[in-house]
Amino acid sequence: MVTKIANFFSSKPEKQQNILIILVITLVTFLCFANSLLGEFIFDDHVLIEENPSIKIISKIFNLFLQSYWGENNSDGLYRPLTHISFALNFFVNGLNTYGYHLVNILVHTINALLIYWISERYTKIKSLSLLCALLFSAHPVHSEAVAAIYGRPELMATMFLLIAWCFFIKSSQNNFWYVLSLISYFLSLLCKESGIVFVGILLLVHICQETSWTTRLKPSPKLLGYILTTIPYLILRVAVTKVLGIPKGGQILGNEPFLTRVFTMSYGYFKYFVLLIWPAKLYTDYDFSVIPKITNLNLQVVCYLILIFSLVLIGIWQINKNPLVAFSILFFFVTTSIVSNIFLPTGILIAERTIYLSTLSISLLLAAICYRLYQQGWQTLAVTFSIVILLATSARTFYRNNDFQNDFALFSSIAKLSPNNSKANVSLGLYYEKIDELEKAEIYYKRVLELFPEQSRTYGLLINLYLRQNRYSEAIAVANVAGVLFPKDVYVLVAIGRLYNQKQDYKKAAEYFTSATKYAIPNAKLEHELGLNLYYAGDLEQATFRMKKSIEMDPAFAEPMVNLARIEQKQNNFDEAEKLLNKALSLDPNNSDTYNLYGANFLAQKKLCEAKRYLLKSIAINDKIAETHYNLGLVYSQMGHFDEARNQLLIALGFNPKFEKARTELMSLKQKASLSITPVDCPN
Repeated sequence: MVTKIANFFSSKPEKQQNILIILVITLVTFLCFANSLLGEFIFDDHVLIEENPSIKIISKIFNLFLQSYWGENNSDGLYRPLTHISFALNFFVNGLNTYGYHLVNILVHTINALLIYWISERYTKIKSLSLLCALLFSAHPVHSEAVAAIYGRPELMATMFLLIAWCFFIKSSQNNFWYVLSLISYFLSLLCKESGIVFVGILLLVHICQETSWTTRLKPSPKLLGYILTTIPYLILRVAVTKVLGIPKGGQILGNEPFLTRVFTMSYGYFKYFVLLIWPAKLYTDYDFSVIPKITNLNLQVVCYLILIFSLVLIGIWQINKNPLVAFSILFFFVTTSIVSNIFLPTGILIAERTIYLSTLSISLLLAAICYRLYQQGWQTLAVTFSIVILLATSARTFYRNNDFQNDFALFSSIAKLSPNNSKANVSLGLYYEKIDELEKAEIYYKRVLELFPEQSRTYGLLINLYLRQNRYSEAIAVANVAGVLFPKDVYVLVAIGRLYNQKQDYKKAAEYFTSATKYAIPNAKLEHELGLNLYYAGDLEQATFRMKKSIEMDPAFAEPMVNLARIEQKQNNFDEAEKLLNKALSLDPNNSDTYNLYGANFLAQKKLCEAKRYLLKSIAINDKIAETHYNLGLVYSQMGHFDEARNQLLIALGFNPKFEKARTELMSLKQKASLSITPVDCPN
């Protein structure tokens, strides 16, 4: 059977062989990741895409070169404009339909697998080995985070441009045109993610493994200088935008630790990486200190890890003369993980599955080389069977793993199952249960986080907000008193306390806390809007207008501040200006009941009762639980002389808000109005 398959393949012309190889790699990749196409936005996707105003205006797409990865005025130290542009193009085509985003991820991953085949075949001249290497890379379960999670795209795109640069480098031996294209592609890789810089190390490793003597191996190719020089303008641009060279100290997970602590801790981190490559049974997604403990002292476990790491490096060096392919496979992993090792350059994570996306080429190439060697030695059946079993096992594990990235609940449940004390998972599960109104479960998770990590200021804010939703004011105040003392400058705490005063209708005090929050927060359109709303309720229309306009300036696609700015304009009898704002808000969000309500109120103030009625009924059709809308409709019916309908609407308004004094006053006046001889007004159909 094996011989028949081999003969069938080898009997085909080379062009047909290449077409078959492309089809096989593409088919396997799509089969592995097909179930990710219907996944929702999860985790970082919410900030990077859903809540990111920068990607939503296609005419301002090039402004993305002027901001850091997490948004304008964010000093995160990350600069990935091309990844941002890919999200912007996705939004332009797909809006917030996740299908298109997932499809792009799968297509880029497929391209990467095809490029790996091409590169491998150029060096080894063996199609079967290169095909198996590409398929193993394509199907590796570690890739689920990078491919099935939209936020994994930086890895995919940086790797794609790096591999293209590698292909052009190989062809540059023909003429310098390909060399220039390689330099450009390398620069594009850096603009997708800073990890693209490892390409310099990869080329150095290729040179060492290709040369036949150590004299020539230690003499780098002159072409390497071009990539080093290309890195310089990238670093200048990166520093100019982010104001830092690397990750700021506050964002480094091991940045405040001594060098030896980083070495000891990451020795275990590398051991985990080896396990992920060889036996990816337990995939945590988020590897915090509950998974990789901070190790401050040398112990037997660390000694074993360090011996293993140094042994693998020495084996790789030893194999350079004997078997360059094996040497390259082993050393490639250490070269490509060097930038995320946390030893020389502390990063914002310990380890992560997505960060070894390119590095899995190491194990893929090594396994492919082993299978090919078995085939050469006459163990054809064993080699093919082993290859098929590995491919089936990895494909099945990948397909099953993709389910963890279908939605936030699936993702954080999978993390909590393996790591019950993971703070991120517990907070996120609390947020999920709060979102679906299972507030008791949400409270359990928030309290668990505070028990495990009392320094988690954000969770105090979440717990205060949760108590406010349940009208548990005494408990909210108790938590706020503690949080206010512990974290007087924390944005989450300040916002939560501001909302507490908002609920107490002390809008002036609420505005003070929101103003403090804006001083410490990264500029945020939603925060400015909430501050503006409290200023409006406090009667400070001038400052409320300023904050609403600032919110709109920060996020021109944010409809709510436009609606509330129209509310302010109405209060000042600027009905035409209010109407312009409401029209713009409706173009952005045509299903916003509050916009229709305010549009109705705008017409009501101008005594255009039929127009007011039409818009208010639209508002109720979208959301029939807003007391203000029923109150406004009650006023319309009252002025039209339909007192029974007016009474019904005012009663509904009071049902939703028993403290609605305006509705109560209007209801009491209906009896007197009904006694007057008023001809009812009817609107045309």
